[in-house]
Amino acid sequence: MIYTVKFYLRIALQNLVVHKGRMVLALLGILFAVMSLVAFGNISNGMKKKIENEISKFGKNLVIVRSGLVFATGRGARQFAEAKTLKLRDVGMIKEAIPGIKEAVPFFDITYPARYGEKSLVVSIVGATEAIFRIRNIDLLMGTYFTKEEDLKADKKAVVGYKVFDNLLQRENPIGKYILVYRVPTEIIGVMDEKGTDFTGQDQDLQVYIPLNTFMRRYSNVDYIKGIYLQLQDGESLSQMKTTLRNFIRKIHNMKPEQKDDFSIFTMEDIVRTQEEGIRLVSILTIIASIVSFLIGGLGIFAIMLLSISERKLEIGIRRVVGSKKRDIILQFLTESVIVALVGGVFGVLVGFIITVIVNYFGEFPFSLYLGNIAMSLLISTVIGILAGIYPAMQGTKYEPVAVLH
Repeated sequence: MIYTVKFYLRIALQNLVVHKGRMVLALLGILFAVMSLVAFGNISNGMKKKIENEISKFGKNLVIVRSGLVFATGRGARQFAEAKTLKLRDVGMIKEAIPGIKEAVPFFDITYPARYGEKSLVVSIVGATEAIFRIRNIDLLMGTYFTKEEDLKADKKAVVGYKVFDNLLQRENPIGKYILVYRVPTEIIGVMDEKGTDFTGQDQDLQVYIPLNTFMRRYSNVDYIKGIYLQLQDGESLSQMKTTLRNFIRKIHNMKPEQKDDFSIFTMEDIVRTQEEGIRLVSILTIIASIVSFLIGGLGIFAIMLLSISERKLEIGIRRVVGSKKRDIILQFLTESVIVALVGGVFGVLVGFIITVIVNYFGEFPFSLYLGNIAMSLLISTVIGILAGIYPAMQGTKYEPVAVLH
């Protein structure tokens, strides 16, 4: 049995070498199909891991309330209708009345110029309570966070992003130095670790955090806030909390049923869902393209095998004369078609792997090898090889030895 298998494999490989030009054409369709499945399977896994990493950077179990109407996109949120109805007292009422909320952090964000010496930089100023650092998973490269007491006293303290430190102070020791934030001298007490861009599209390394009371009294002189970060306790439903919050805020804002919301509520799930829908759409298109490529590859193998059999009538006749049965002829040509399909599949896996490495490198995705797609691709290649080789192999058994050798 082992000898028979080796014999069929040797003949199949010899035929590949002899007719390598036509065989390459036959396996190209399979190669492109497998390449698409493998590459996109790996890349989509890497993209999903990147999404998970960004969620962990943004914060765990967060619900975000923003004043005004906010449109959430795949990369974050864009405010297009501002409201001034969200107040600090709303935060206390929400925390007290709604169970399941672990932290409630009011914030006010705005873009201001920051200056140190002759250097200036446009930064995002975030006024917030000290709990912002806990719920947003903000680690420090150096220095300290501001405290609740500094917030209550409205001290002009700042924790700056890495790019602010790098561009304005050019990495000199920043602790105790003063930068001008919208012409207000502000003491740097801490520098954040590099975090990159979060789900809202905000470069966190260009942010400056200052105490909320300081911001509201000394920088902008406002009596309202832009939003609230709400961190839920483990096990709480984010979607259910959105509904509860919406009803409660409408109630405390004395809104009539016909009035539109003067606030927006969204979660990381909303943003992730948008991104995953995009990945799913591309996945469907990739599968369709792979199916078409598999069909083209199968038809190519089918045509090449038919041509090969018509050219090898003499070989078939000789084998039948020396005792080969019809099933031997069928197995030989099925082996050849499967080998062609599998060679295309293997090269497709290799090319898909190379594409994965290149895309992950330039897209900065975590490397991920999706073994399920590789196994499925090779299995489909084998099935395509069998299906494409059955009819040509059956045709080969119709040649009678006497007629062929005459």
